[in-house]
Amino acid sequence: MSKKAIAYASDIVLGRTGEVIGRGEQKELVRQYAEENGIEIVAWFEDEIYEEKILSRPGIQKLLASCHGCECLLVERVWCLSRSPEEVRAFLKELDRQGVTLESTTVLWDCTSQMARWYYRGDPMSRRVQRPSIEVKPGRIRTSRPATLRFSGLKHDPEEA
Repeated sequence: MSKKAIAYASDIVLGRTGEVIGRGEQKELVRQYAEENGIEIVAWFEDEIYEEKILSRPGIQKLLASCHGCECLLVERVWCLSRSPEEVRAFLKELDRQGVTLESTTVLWDCTSQMARWYYRGDPMSRRVQRPSIEVKPGRIRTSRPATLRFSGLKHDPEEA
């Protein structure tokens, strides 16, 4: 039996460049991740306009009203929710009340993504995120890579370099 999930995407405007990480690109990456991991996406939600206050977005309100029976919420990156750890934490608490966990399909190392991973640290659901393991031996430190890492494809304009 496959795991049931809902999915969410929101246009993400990159502050310094004004570039937009579009919903279509995010949705395709979430679809691929779900297919590779045996996850059935039962509903999609999205917001066209990025609003820092997560819980005031129409797509998020619809998502929270209809996520019953799903195990997780898939997003391509935590950024589609917010870059504010306080906002994301409040949203994760609301998901907890619904019995749903957040699963990001892309590994990012920004503060908000890290906070979301730490939020689930003791939860068995968070163990799906493959983290590097660190082995400490006297005189040497050894780090191993997870089997699969999915990094986001941030675009770089070579003319700005």
